[in-house]
Amino acid sequence: MKTYNVYIFSNNCTKGFYSLAKLILAIFFLISLATIQKLTAEGSGDWGTASNRQSMLWVPASGSEVSSYRVRGCMLTPSTVADYNPGHRLYVYVKNGETVFYGFHRNSSTSGTTTVSWFYDSSDTSFFPMATGSNRVQINSNTYNFSGAEATGKPATASSAHIGPSQVTGSGYTAFSFVNNTGSDRAFWVELSTFGFNIDFWDITVASGTSGSYTEHKGRVYSRFWSIANSRSSSTSTALTILNKGQADAYSFHEDFGFFVPIDNTYTTASDDYFVKHIRFPGSSGGWTNFFANQDGPRNTLSYEENRKSITTTSTNNYQYPLFINDPDPSIWKTTTPPSATLDIVYSEKAPPATGGEANVNINISLPAIVDILIDINGNGEYDADSDVILSEIYESPGNYTIYWNGEDAHGVELPSGGEVNFVASVAFFPVHFPIYDLEQCLGIHVDNVRPGDPGKDFIFWDDSLIPRTGLTPADSPQSIEVNVTGLESPEHIWWATGDNGFSNNKTINTWTASFYRVVQRTSGFTFLSISGNVFEDLNALQDNTVNGAGVNIANLYAVLINDLNNVVSFATVQSDGTYVINDVPNGTFSIIITTELPTLNEIAPSIILPLYYESTGEFLGSGEGHDGTPNSILPNILVDNASLSNANFGIRPIEYDLIAGKSVSALKPEVGDQITFTITVENSGYSIATEVFLEENMPVGYSYISHTASQGTYDPLASPAIWDIGTLGSWEMATLTIVVEVLDAVDYFNFVETFSNNGIPETRDDNNYASATTEPISELPVEWLRFQGKLIHETIQLSWATAKERYSDHFMIQRSRDVKNWENLGTVLAQGFTEQITDYAWTDENPLIGSNFYRLIQFDMDGSNSYSKVIRADFNPNWEIKVYPNPFVEHLYMRGKDLGKFNWSLRDYTGRILHEGSINQSRNEIKIETAKLQSGLYFIKLENNSQSYIYKLKKN
Repeated sequence: MKTYNVYIFSNNCTKGFYSLAKLILAIFFLISLATIQKLTAEGSGDWGTASNRQSMLWVPASGSEVSSYRVRGCMLTPSTVADYNPGHRLYVYVKNGETVFYGFHRNSSTSGTTTVSWFYDSSDTSFFPMATGSNRVQINSNTYNFSGAEATGKPATASSAHIGPSQVTGSGYTAFSFVNNTGSDRAFWVELSTFGFNIDFWDITVASGTSGSYTEHKGRVYSRFWSIANSRSSSTSTALTILNKGQADAYSFHEDFGFFVPIDNTYTTASDDYFVKHIRFPGSSGGWTNFFANQDGPRNTLSYEENRKSITTTSTNNYQYPLFINDPDPSIWKTTTPPSATLDIVYSEKAPPATGGEANVNINISLPAIVDILIDINGNGEYDADSDVILSEIYESPGNYTIYWNGEDAHGVELPSGGEVNFVASVAFFPVHFPIYDLEQCLGIHVDNVRPGDPGKDFIFWDDSLIPRTGLTPADSPQSIEVNVTGLESPEHIWWATGDNGFSNNKTINTWTASFYRVVQRTSGFTFLSISGNVFEDLNALQDNTVNGAGVNIANLYAVLINDLNNVVSFATVQSDGTYVINDVPNGTFSIIITTELPTLNEIAPSIILPLYYESTGEFLGSGEGHDGTPNSILPNILVDNASLSNANFGIRPIEYDLIAGKSVSALKPEVGDQITFTITVENSGYSIATEVFLEENMPVGYSYISHTASQGTYDPLASPAIWDIGTLGSWEMATLTIVVEVLDAVDYFNFVETFSNNGIPETRDDNNYASATTEPISELPVEWLRFQGKLIHETIQLSWATAKERYSDHFMIQRSRDVKNWENLGTVLAQGFTEQITDYAWTDENPLIGSNFYRLIQFDMDGSNSYSKVIRADFNPNWEIKVYPNPFVEHLYMRGKDLGKFNWSLRDYTGRILHEGSINQSRNEIKIETAKLQSGLYFIKLENNSQSYIYKLKKN
């Protein structure tokens, strides 16, 4: 099985398609937009100001040779005429209180007047009011001669229309105007009283404010069906003129001729958020041409593949989206959130008895989308019907989907393993189609993304398979490939003409893009073989001669296929159940390793790095008993010969050891002067080897060292503490040390040992690394001890002891230690002196150490001599992390905590000024701060590290 993870980015196009050229084009596009937005008028000036170029509004004739065109293009005609279609209206959207300035010019010597009337629908405030009856209300009307010199309501030059109304700009032409005083924001439309002419210069500008301080609002003029004329030797001519085939000429469209299209994103919670595209046709020639946009194409009653094909007839009323002169006003047509998509292309071997390979394209989309996949078998980057395959699907809801390819070419021939296949996949969200009727010559359709995402060129698509490509005049009219469903960067889709002829004459040619889309491409060998296996947590290692166990659940663990040059051929992530499948496996001999280092295809293989605290236990290709005998996380000599492999298994396990210390003594109550023997053991109670094992021996000074014997390693009795360097302990192994000493004094001795490993790997448990032995040498003592014990009560440790009799006893000194090495004096208790009776004593440690506390007593005689009690242990593990006391405080302030050393701390006054502070990594778990010199008032203690922070509010009396 072969998997490609193809990630779709959230900008306008797949990032890999663009380089420095994209950045330059994007900057140029932004500059162009900024330049457009600086213009004042909204109308023909947005398309260009070259007066000899033509981008004219076409008002269809009535009762003439072009009367039939009014059926598909009733732009600007009155609603009282036959065949009127209100869906073809030219609208301007005006907020309540705003003013509309307008003017139209007809380049004709014919005299005559035309009435320009503006209407609104009294029952409809939507973007497309449709009233033709009593709800159609006239708000303004002007009757004047469109042709001739400049006058009120008539910009006579391209420059005047470009500059706009003098009432707003201070120059340009004098416009007619009306105010939206209807009380609502709404759309108005314009109707003319006469027919059969072209309007070469025009302006409809919306502004707010008052005379002398108007503010213009762009992006308000739109229609769902534009009727445009050009390529006439004069504006009154009906003969189409193309001076140069394949070139822009004096009569072709202006360089900026085109439209902005908002597409509502109906799948967000907002009801007014849009994708915006900009389509342009610079230099093209069209005679009388209709422009509109929709989500289907020229037709909407067939399958989506058929609907979107160019057709040889008209597409009368399949308009849907408005076409704007400028970027639709973002305060009204707001920007939506970009969608997202991912594609995974998965190759796999077909299950027997079938042969060959297959592929699934797994798709996740956040919005409805159309997915087209070109399987380019010959690798030329284009669709070839005799070999290539196109897979197309439409998904009307967000979600996860799969497109299947059977691994065969267009003739059903099975592709062999290793053959190179080029996948080109496009994901079109909210496809937007631009069916164009009777555009004779197209020099390239420019489609740019405006918002959301990065401004810049879009990829465009088309399917001209229904349009004849032979017997045309000119013969080379179609300049683009017949079918493009995987996307070409605009400008593309080009055809030529020499007049009223050519590929698009009286036909509807469709081009589409997407409101937002992605194009991804992947070329590789169709190597559909795979190797699968497991990584087991094999606790019993090679003892059962089988690599088995439960599957490991370790993140970022990879199985890597490498060749004899140690290069990565393919790899797979080990899943949470321990399984893996390496796809894209060619024939040959390879090795497989496991590692936590991310591999890179065709690069040198990474090192074998197992998860932290894990070790290899063996590898085996196959099921049942067996292993390769060398636990090194490498499976060598994997032969792949036209068949997938399974059970390429690895065994690993946690490095788990547990050191257990033991200590015993040959005599618990020896006589002073006796020789006694201590026996010390260290055991590895785990299935992994423990290395760098040491033991510290804390023999009290009351013993004199004589000799020792160690089963392994070396022992240094002169070190402080004495060190037993054991070395390595295998699984379940034990090492033994015996030490012979002489008893020097009649004192109760508590001595202990501690074992540990310096290999940096944590033990399974660490509460059994200690062991101790206690002896009570016999001799005449000034005090006969009965007992000595400690008990935790609340947050104090209460010590109690008793003597059977005392002679010349003066007092007891209480000492405390954390490690039985270093002792501190805590307090004294007066002794009884002389008594033959049992005497009880008690003393309370008000501030015990957090963790283990070791205590002993020093009994002092009246002559100054002394003896020691046994050592006892009492643990204090509070349920709080940090304690600061007392509160209120006077002379001193204390901080206590087991993990106090992990914090930085500071004492601050009420203004935040730091008075005292300390750094992290201190070894103490109690800090005393001198506060006698502080004034009375409020103070704060702050403790903090990378993950925790505590603040304590305190008062000084």
